Amino acid sequence: MSKRLNDLIKDKAGKDEKLLSIFITAGFPEIDSTKEIILALDEAGVDFIELGIPFSDPIADGPVIQKASERAIHNGVNIDNIFQMMGEIREISQIPIILMGYLNPINKMGIDTFINQASASSVDGLIIPDWALEENQKYGDILKKHDLDIIHLLAPNTPPDRIKIIDEVSSSFIYCVAYTGVTGQDNKPTEKTSDFLKTIRKELNHPLMIGFGIKNREDYLTYTNYADGVIIGSAFIRLLEKTNREERREAIDRFIKQIR
Repeated sequence: MSKRLNDLIKDKAGKDEKLLSIFITAGFPEIDSTKEIILALDEAGVDFIELGIPFSDPIADGPVIQKASERAIHNGVNIDNIFQMMGEIREISQIPIILMGYLNPINKMGIDTFINQASASSVDGLIIPDWALEENQKYGDILKKHDLDIIHLLAPNTPPDRIKIIDEVSSSFIYCVAYTGVTGQDNKPTEKTSDFLKTIRKELNHPLMIGFGIKNREDYLTYTNYADGVIIGSAFIRLLEKTNREERREAIDRFIKQIR
């Protein structure tokens, strides 16, 4: 498991503080801006980063992140570029970074090669929504050897037996999507969702992060009642989309302070 990521989670739990993670798409808005965005997020007090690998058919992502992926691909980003970015970031920052992507480009590179390069570039974990648990567990020993956490997703419609298995095989936190569907939708917890989140929080042995549809301080306060932290994606991508590069650092700092 990633010592950097898990030490952070334990430290926050010990202080009874909630985690805040931000999703960004590598190579968006510009191919050379990922490093400066991550450093700005680190300085603003974000706990860890979910760094998206652009893909042409991101099944779990809504239109905002899909559009960001399309632009990043047009900018020429690929997995090799991302590992190079990671090396540059690690020269300055030790903020935990989790790569989020889809299996097709990873298979094209080769799973073993991908894992080796992710570890060599100091990635802390992986979120791969279309990599079935039954398949990724075949790589459990390799991932453990390389100090990489595989982050599993669950949703309100995940069967209880499946939730139990996810909890058993997890090595850091579990990512709960706040609703079924794709990212970026407006979202407030229904009574049914609220009951679900309360129940699994009690049952899980691992920390719980909630994502999908979380965009402002109100959402942050709502969902941290049920979890150890939240992940914000589409709302931050929108901020990058509408902010000039020279104004971006101040805009990022302001966005994070408003959430916190």
